[in-house]
Amino acid sequence: MYKKSGITLIALIITIVTLLILAGVSIAILTGDNGILTKAKLAEELTVKKQEENNILKQYESLLEIEGNKELPNNTEKTEAGTIVKLPNNWLSAIPDEISTDNGSIIIPSKKIANVYAVSDGKSNTIPVPYGFYYVGGTVNSGVVISDNVADKNKFKGQEDVPAGASYNSDGTVNIENSELRGNQFVWIPCEAKDYVKIDFGLQASTGWDTSTNTAELVLVEKYNGFYVGRYEAGTSEITLEQNIKWENASTGNVINGWGWQNQNYTSSKVIGGKITSKAGEIPYYHADYTTAVEMSKNMINTEYVRSGLITGTMWDVMISFMTTDNYSELKSSPWGNYYDNTNIVYTAGRGRYLAVDINNGSISNATVSDDNYHFGIRTTASSEGVKRKNIYDVAGNQWERTQESAYMTNSTYYIDSNRGGSFFDYYTRCPISYREAPPSIETHTTRGFRPALFIK
Repeated sequence: MYKKSGITLIALIITIVTLLILAGVSIAILTGDNGILTKAKLAEELTVKKQEENNILKQYESLLEIEGNKELPNNTEKTEAGTIVKLPNNWLSAIPDEISTDNGSIIIPSKKIANVYAVSDGKSNTIPVPYGFYYVGGTVNSGVVISDNVADKNKFKGQEDVPAGASYNSDGTVNIENSELRGNQFVWIPCEAKDYVKIDFGLQASTGWDTSTNTAELVLVEKYNGFYVGRYEAGTSEITLEQNIKWENASTGNVINGWGWQNQNYTSSKVIGGKITSKAGEIPYYHADYTTAVEMSKNMINTEYVRSGLITGTMWDVMISFMTTDNYSELKSSPWGNYYDNTNIVYTAGRGRYLAVDINNGSISNATVSDDNYHFGIRTTASSEGVKRKNIYDVAGNQWERTQESAYMTNSTYYIDSNRGGSFFDYYTRCPISYREAPPSIETHTTRGFRPALFIK
């Protein structure tokens, strides 16, 4: 006889169980919370995140012109204007420090980034400048000017008074190549959160108005202690309008080519391309209804760090308060600016296409009176240094400027928006810059324009 050999049933079961255990262990090693595949996935996500961080930091270092780990200087009374300095801690935002997957998560050290970099005004004040913009000149007290064109960087650093910087051709158009400033410009309005409130000057049309303070931008004011407004009224040099638009005067039947010069008998021109500007020497955007003002302001600038929008009612009040003394009397009755009855401002010949206008037919001429002053008509932005306050132009006139502030008729039948600043067509004694005018939002007129603001994200 011989002994029979082979695998018993018990041995087979033990083998199978052992294999299952090993398989389970292997699967756990591969896919568990601490498994190889999970760790590999986390490592991949971590690598991507680190790369994103590095890209942001490289962009930051490149923008600030830093080499290696060079420390940024503190802002002191001896720091030169235009110097990039250390960011205040509250201007920084932390990158999320946790990466999660379906099977687990991992905690990593976080880095802090910002949508702005810090610049000194030379007076120990630190200004938040959004990425894509550059300090031009001015101080917190006189109005800090920034531009989105690197060629404008530090052009007037240390100077409290920053000129418009535009060079003009003989026909009144801007010579871009010879202009000192070329980019869209905005001015910093310093303001603590507690002072970011609307002001009732007691001067408004026979309507009610929204007296509540805008809150959306209050978060930014709390963080940065200020906000940016357009240095000029919205300009039109980079806008394409629908050709051969005609307006018919409803009362006379007369047809006027181009932008009409009358009231709501005319409709707003159709924009088919381009964006508004905030530059000197521009023909202002006129015949702007409220919706157009909002849309054109919103579409002007939108980056990862900053966006534009129509100036709010609170911004307007704080801005004009910044322009004057603590006594609001100047804001209630002041002759400065582009007003119909202002004969104190000399406008240099050639600086503006629309200087003398016949409101009956819209004809334009550059006629002057014997004292060489232009007295009537829409003017190009920054047509005189006499219309500047705190490095901001044309706030008192040239156009009524639409704001994001609701108003309503006394019988509450429909809502309208508050227009501020007066115009070339209005007397300052009746409509000073603090006055709240309230035409229908759909109404258009030669005197209706607007001004963009800049919101840091």
